[in-house]
Amino acid sequence: MRRAVRLVLPLAAFAVALLALAGAAQAASPSGVVISQLRTRTAASPYDEYVQLTNTTNSTVDVGTWQLYDCYTSGGASRIGTDGDPLPVGTRIPAGGTFVIGKDANDYTGTSDATYNFQVKEDGGFQIRDASGVAQDSVGARGTACAEGTGLTFPTTGDAYTFTRAGGGTTDTDDNAADFGAPSGQADGTACGAPCEAPPAPTPIHAIQGSGTASPLVGQKVEITGVVIGVDQQQGVSNYVNLDPRQAGIYVEAPTIAQDTDTRTSEGIFVGGLSAADRAASHIGQTVTVSGTVTELYNLTTLDASGRSASFTGTAKASNLPAPVTIDPASAAAQTVAANGSRPYYESLEGMRVRLAVGTANSGGTDKFGELFVQPTTRRARIFRDPSGPVAGPPDLLDLAQDAGSADVDPENPSATPSSTTRVKADLFSRVTDAVGPLGFSFSEYQLLPQPGAKPTVTTSGAVAYPPEAPEAQPDTIRVANFNMENLFGAGMTDDGHTFTQAEVDAKTTRLANAIKLMHKPDVLAVQEVASEDALKEVAAKLGNYTEVWKPSTDARHIAVGFLVRNGIQVTDVRQLGVTATTTGASCADDGVSNKLFERPPLRIAIKKGKFRTVLIGNHWASQGHAESCRQAQAAFVNAAARDVDLAGGNVIVLGDLNDYEDSPALTQDLVSGDTTLRNLWSKAPATNRYSFQYDGQLQTLDHIFVDEPLADRFVSLRYVHFDNDYYERNATTSPTGVSDHDPPVATFSLR
Repeated sequence: MRRAVRLVLPLAAFAVALLALAGAAQAASPSGVVISQLRTRTAASPYDEYVQLTNTTNSTVDVGTWQLYDCYTSGGASRIGTDGDPLPVGTRIPAGGTFVIGKDANDYTGTSDATYNFQVKEDGGFQIRDASGVAQDSVGARGTACAEGTGLTFPTTGDAYTFTRAGGGTTDTDDNAADFGAPSGQADGTACGAPCEAPPAPTPIHAIQGSGTASPLVGQKVEITGVVIGVDQQQGVSNYVNLDPRQAGIYVEAPTIAQDTDTRTSEGIFVGGLSAADRAASHIGQTVTVSGTVTELYNLTTLDASGRSASFTGTAKASNLPAPVTIDPASAAAQTVAANGSRPYYESLEGMRVRLAVGTANSGGTDKFGELFVQPTTRRARIFRDPSGPVAGPPDLLDLAQDAGSADVDPENPSATPSSTTRVKADLFSRVTDAVGPLGFSFSEYQLLPQPGAKPTVTTSGAVAYPPEAPEAQPDTIRVANFNMENLFGAGMTDDGHTFTQAEVDAKTTRLANAIKLMHKPDVLAVQEVASEDALKEVAAKLGNYTEVWKPSTDARHIAVGFLVRNGIQVTDVRQLGVTATTTGASCADDGVSNKLFERPPLRIAIKKGKFRTVLIGNHWASQGHAESCRQAQAAFVNAAARDVDLAGGNVIVLGDLNDYEDSPALTQDLVSGDTTLRNLWSKAPATNRYSFQYDGQLQTLDHIFVDEPLADRFVSLRYVHFDNDYYERNATTSPTGVSDHDPPVATFSLR
């Protein structure tokens, strides 16, 4: 019985036509194209099958709309049915060339030029017919309608399954057994590739973009002609080891005279996968003709030109560029935001040259990825995460990206900041005027890419001043902070494929120490993402008068929770909690397999300063990539640990990178349930100060400090110190700005 699978050849609808059993054997191929090699299985899979065609003539043969048929047995009779859609119009095989049709892309393990849809079993066979329906060649099992002469015996066991036509694929006596002989090995066919591809159809860019969020031509090969309006030089890194060349390329817009009148269809498109020479900024203003496959690359409509070359004509000059479309603030603000971040007004401009007359950086400063999130407005108001709003943030949010002038992400150090000539450096509430470039899409946000030599103007008047406000030491108080140090590794340690040098560690520890000094050196800091006790000791030494407390974790990256404590404060009872704790619910492990409750166990210490005593439990919970139920289980565990302290008559502070929001079930229910009197100090910070993290242009809080009731009576103030989120990175060797992606909360308590 034949196994039906999904249809993979484009354009034509599937049809099966049962034909009468052929009488006489077919004559030698009229066109000279024969089935030269085939197999119906391998030792590993009964579906790993293919047919190889060979053009035995001295001229190119057009096989466009030719169709593969297969033989099978039904009702006790051998029958022939269509086994896939016709080959695309214009497909051709050069003289002496081979062309492979493999079974379904997920079954045939070799490289194919086309695919078919049904399993051909060992009692069947193949027939190839031209556009008029004339059989050009047939190969089949004995007694089937596809057999020529004696036919073949297809093996079902062993390790020899490949039949190869004699004479280098040219012998054709109309007797399969004589022409092919016995099978040998399991070799794949030899695909033709580009020489056999049908020439792409010249297609208007607006037809590719269509009027919706995705192209109506996805998967089709097309050719476009237009003006190069911008470049994207940065290949993204995948899985920390491989660059994705499809993410670097050029933006092409149709000439004004060729644009349609439908305001829903964009006239621009991104062309990815081009060589460095083809995506050089020197091509901006030239006319380009290029072909490729239409794809939705992470929801950006893209012409994937991997392995192809672009043809450039004309002079690269600014006067050749189409006038940019000035973004209308009202239309931008009125958009509806889809779950994947798509916005209809911006989507209608995707790939086109646009202009932002004025934008305000309401999400913070330029981040470590070179992104500056702005709104097309002069209004200054922080963009906070809205639990009831779109996941992707406000409808008018735009990302000014650095990719046009950036080096590639380094796969050996993917966390490093690549250099860029087009990075827009700005702080929170800075104004950006006259930003011009193509409009792209990445990570659920629309990107405007300023081009080399055309950076916008940044106005700092009205922006937040540096350094940020931080609580200073007051008499008879103690200050407690939380600080995610973001990847503090030791020299020689490896993370994400990168081995840290001593110079890198020295710079990191210097910047972290300077950040803590900017915080006016709190008395106690719970710290996270520390993979090396020696590196934490370096921070303590550069601060002076601090002692580190740290214990290793079972995390795959070795990052763990620790503390920095001012000398003079007594530390006792240091212990990790939940080292062997497990969960039966959603996995909290990054591998998604382990049943460990904590990969980074909470660290508990007791401190004493004069008559002030308390227990601190430092935490680094599972990330937002895990289910909320995971963090709820972690919260319940810490809740029980805090309750034990309360029941013993002590005081407790629970703090850390909890990786959850102030309104989450883990923090509003599980951590504060039962007999504990824990309460979150988040609401005690000034309203405009309540954030520790920025994600996709939205300010939010992942770092928290909880205290029990007796300590709540001693509470004086809480403030988040925004040296990471509010400012662009000043100096990668000494500056606190950008040393982490988290802003630390600092809480002050009275000792009286």
